[in-house]
Amino acid sequence: MPSGARADETPGRCYIRPMIASFSQWIPWTDRAGRLSWLKLAFFIALLAPAIWMAIEWRYDLYSARPLADAIRESGDWALRVLVASLAVTPLRFVARWNRLILVRRAVGLAALFYTLLHIALWCVELRFEWLDILRELVSRLFLTVGLVATIVMAALGVTSNEWGIRRLGAKNWNRLHAWTYAATALSILHYFMESRLDVTEAVLLAGLFALAMAFRLARKKWGASFWPLAIAALICGGVTALIEAFYYRVSTGVNVARVLGANLDFSYTIRPAWWVLATGVAIALLSIFRAWTAPEPVRGRAR
Repeated sequence: MPSGARADETPGRCYIRPMIASFSQWIPWTDRAGRLSWLKLAFFIALLAPAIWMAIEWRYDLYSARPLADAIRESGDWALRVLVASLAVTPLRFVARWNRLILVRRAVGLAALFYTLLHIALWCVELRFEWLDILRELVSRLFLTVGLVATIVMAALGVTSNEWGIRRLGAKNWNRLHAWTYAATALSILHYFMESRLDVTEAVLLAGLFALAMAFRLARKKWGASFWPLAIAALICGGVTALIEAFYYRVSTGVNVARVLGANLDFSYTIRPAWWVLATGVAIALLSIFRAWTAPEPVRGRAR
């Protein structure tokens, strides 16, 4: 009888469960036992929705006169949005004291890789798959080189984001490799800034949310997922976001830093990214109070 099999199991039955667990990790809406997970299914639909909407826009001519350029831009936008969202999964898991949220972390990361590869594929279509032109563009234009490096890192993370990767690399090396998620995100944001040029509103917002996710990680490790450390982190990241925007415009256009910072106090035209970052951080900090009342037992486990 194979090691680990029970006496009441028929021959070969002891191999079925490991096979189901191995196969089910590739099905985005099932848990490790192969059962339907409503949480994973909901996230799968939400992550697929932007791609479906892009297909609808293309099919019914909802894009501008340059539909391919619009699709390239939109896929790149969603790639970075989902990538930043993937870094929020672990902090939210601890703040909300919702351990099951860990089930969707891999799916969110792979969705970011999917939109990144779609972004690159559409760009290659625009260049008619002229590989010499593509290579020339990648080498001669710095923002494309930065984006390519980020994509290579993300691809390495995507290939190893499974049980095979953990077994092959070992848990310690696997964690070291997947810590490069932060570098890939930073490079992707830099690519977005360099490509956006004049209107960097969303690039600033995503940079601020990235800073917020990193600050929440640091705050939780040092002081726990309680209100005041998270609220202070939110306040600091809101200020950092305003400074990122101000110094970017100072370097790129020469606009006075004080003038850009002052624009954050003018709500007659729009709400600047710094306020959205602050509001997001404060909302999550308030969530920690609510969950402390309703779920006093903290989530156990290691954050990555």
